[in-house]
Amino acid sequence: MAVKFEIYRGGERVRSYAPAGAVAMGPESVPIAGDIVFRDGLLVVDRGDEHAIGVSLLWDMGEAGAYALETTRLRHREQPYNLNVELARLRLMKIVQKQEDWNLFDFPKAEKFQQLFREAQELFAEALGKLDEPAEAAKLADRSMALSLELSEQLSMFHADLLLNRRRQAGQFARHIIGCRVDPRVKNQKYRDTLTSSFDYAVLPMPWKQLQPEEEVFETAAVDEWIEALNRRRMPVIAGPLIRLDEAEVPDWMFIWEHDFETLRELAYEYVQKVVQRYRKGVAVWNVAAGLCGNSVFPLSFEQIIELTRLLVSQVKNMMPGARTLVTISEPFGEYHAKVASSVPPMLYAEMVAQAGINFEAFGLEIEMGVPKPGMFTRDLFQLSCMLDRFSTFGRPLFLTAVNVPGKSSPDPGDMSEGKLDPSTAGRWHRAWDPQLQAEWMEAVYRLALSKPYIESIAWTNLADLNQTMPAGGLLDDLLQPKAAFAKAQELKDRFHQWSRKSPAST
Repeated sequence: MAVKFEIYRGGERVRSYAPAGAVAMGPESVPIAGDIVFRDGLLVVDRGDEHAIGVSLLWDMGEAGAYALETTRLRHREQPYNLNVELARLRLMKIVQKQEDWNLFDFPKAEKFQQLFREAQELFAEALGKLDEPAEAAKLADRSMALSLELSEQLSMFHADLLLNRRRQAGQFARHIIGCRVDPRVKNQKYRDTLTSSFDYAVLPMPWKQLQPEEEVFETAAVDEWIEALNRRRMPVIAGPLIRLDEAEVPDWMFIWEHDFETLRELAYEYVQKVVQRYRKGVAVWNVAAGLCGNSVFPLSFEQIIELTRLLVSQVKNMMPGARTLVTISEPFGEYHAKVASSVPPMLYAEMVAQAGINFEAFGLEIEMGVPKPGMFTRDLFQLSCMLDRFSTFGRPLFLTAVNVPGKSSPDPGDMSEGKLDPSTAGRWHRAWDPQLQAEWMEAVYRLALSKPYIESIAWTNLADLNQTMPAGGLLDDLLQPKAAFAKAQELKDRFHQWSRKSPAST
């Protein structure tokens, strides 16, 4: 037996449907392995047992946008569920939970949201009363969901503004708060000058595959030049991730050790040792490892993943006892866990790393969305806020080391995928992606993130549209002319500097 759903659009039963970004969901919204197909007019979700299960998939909300949305977990039964109703049910449940978490139920200025919440609740109650008329129930659920989506984003930003004001009054912002990641292969002087004159710090990747293309060969000239240039301008550098075990960053010569953990550990240890030794005087923060919990290349056990994390952080600390170190979560919504059985859900990995006595200072986090890749389908602001809240319990600061969305809604032949990523198939935040929307999203997400007292800084992923990670993802175009998001980044940097106790000139 499986969990089955009927799907309705505009009051009509959908007879043909291709689920996008669909994954089965287990407890605590953790993606799990499961088969998801549309057959005989039903969306069928099957994990091979009788445990309750939910589904997350890209869901078009019309003018409100299109997002990866989730149902509650449901019991297996012969009668199909109404997908529209179950998506609306979970969002209302989450709103109730977060209003309690955020102490908004009795907050005087939050009263204006209660009427919208009651309207969404009443519509949902009507939908439940018409489950024997599924088309009508779906229409009511869709209206409830539209109100809930609007309300949840409004609540997220209202709560963010409350916390921002508290943080501003307490002078709790870091001195170096708005940064940008660079591509060390770019040698253009204007590119460098723009970076050093426009941001508080630089994130400088040190991909293993590029720095050590062959086992005994290191090619460091590009990184050497960048470190020298950044140090000359006295710009703080976050270096890394040093180790990221995915196909794009693992050297080709490493794959012969796929089933040899001891050799992998030794080679990673040696690489980190050489890189840290070479750049120890020029780096402020070491992003030691990213995405280890995804376990997509090497079949490591949970214990080996934690051991490797501990070893790599210890290696940096042994060489530089005073160094600040990060352990980074690459896909915080964890879709990879539905595909790779030996992987570890991101929040479980973060919890275990925080409790395992590993001597690291902060977590890193990457938030990139808007393209059709696992973990990168579009989410709304409420989902982002809820995800960030989960880091509040780990007792470590949080650095957002790569934040990005597309600047266009069509494929981009100039990005790293060479035009294979089509943002129009991965959802939209209110409307189709364009340069202005990219800037609007940046402002909303930066305000949302920096309202959280444990988030220290944010870096955009791509400085320019030069081998960028997603379509038009850069702050500058391919001619290094500033786009709307670049202007927004400067505006935000100036605003947060004004809010900090010390001016940037005094740092």
